Amino acid sequence: NIQIARFERFNLGEGGPAKAAPEDLNAAIAETLAATAADQAAAAPAPAPAADSEAKPAVKVSAKDVKALRELTDAAMMKCKEALAESGGDMEKAQEWLRAKGLSSAGKKSDRATSEGVIATYVHTGSRLGVMVEVNCETDFVAKGDKFAELARAVAMQLAASPTVEFVRADEIDDEVKERERQAEMQSEDLAGKPDNIKEKMVEGRLGKILKTKVLMDQPYIRDPSMTVGDLVKGYISQLGENIQIARFERFNLGEGGPAKAAPEDLNAAIAETLAATAADQAAAAPAPAPAADSEAKPAVKVSAKDVKALRELTDAAMMKCKEA
Repeated sequence: NIQIARFERFNLGEGGPAKAAPEDLNAAIAETLAATAADQAAAAPAPAPAADSEAKPAVKVSAKDVKALRELTDAAMMKCKEALAESGGDMEKAQEWLRAKGLSSAGKKSDRATSEGVIATYVHTGSRLGVMVEVNCETDFVAKGDKFAELARAVAMQLAASPTVEFVRADEIDDEVKERERQAEMQSEDLAGKPDNIKEKMVEGRLGKILKTKVLMDQPYIRDPSMTVGDLVKGYISQLGENIQIARFERFNLGEGGPAKAAPEDLNAAIAETLAATAADQAAAAPAPAPAADSEAKPAVKVSAKDVKALRELTDAAMMKCKEA
């Protein structure tokens, strides 16, 4: 007998909180550069005579510095370039320049939309455990990179090694789960007889530890227990320069899927019980034996419980019918 037990379909971007449409950074840069160049050309004042003023030395602004300033302030890239040029390349002065003009939103990476990413899978040796996880980032460019794929696989392996994890972040745990765990702890034998106020304090302390085991971002990273999964993700955010979010996951343990299954029947006990009951009924209802001269006695066949069980498993017939057969 072969059964398809279950499946999950992950469409990238459907997991986690609702996200705004991603910004096309390349197109935005090209458009802003073109527009700014045109504006600057139209508004450029006539050059002052050399004798009247001293020319301001040109400052070469690197793309790396522009990107760094943008990530610190979330301001537009051309404004970041302008701020650096006006500040002689000094990052702190450039931030002050943007703040003075009201262009710095002090946006954090964690607030930026993450609509790109990958869906990664990990199947443990033996194919009895599998994990599927969606990890999001800001741009398709980062999503297709080796470093991002490396992170996604590490997260999938972490989930495979963390059977108690049910949530990505602590804020996903609803009140019902917390109350269920709280009530279970209140019934602990070691708390019996303690005053209610003491019990409540002890339960709340235990509850925090229990819930922590259910949150992925709070788990010690399997390859370096000195850091958490949250620290691991932050490290990749620093390396890749984009907001990264783990949106959702699904864990598959072989045998857990498919329709609900009834508890296995104890065949030996059932056979013994049925045989005893039937033997009593047959003894009570047995007719008087026929005279020996009229009929030939049929030899009795001893049927073992083992044979009855084997026949029942082959045919799925009732146990007494299997014995009779």
